[in-house]
Amino acid sequence: MPPDSAAEPPTTARPCASWPCQSICLWRQTDEQWYDERAGELAVFSCGGCGSEWVRTEPWTPVDATGQVPAAVAAERFR
Repeated sequence: MPPDSAAEPPTTARPCASWPCQSICLWRQTDEQWYDERAGELAVFSCGGCGSEWVRTEPWTPVDATGQVPAAVAAERFR
């Protein structure tokens, strides 16, 4: 399990929600944290356009509607 902390403990990792793209992608980090035995704590990101989710263990990297990888996503990807 993850280390104890004052915040609510991360939930066990699950498959990310995936919905059809609306081409209005706006990726933001959520308040949710997942825990994966191999990767540790995972910040969860959500698309404001379609509601899809992403964590750094996914084999793809999200981009915003501008075609750019959001800075927070890039930082998490290489953490």
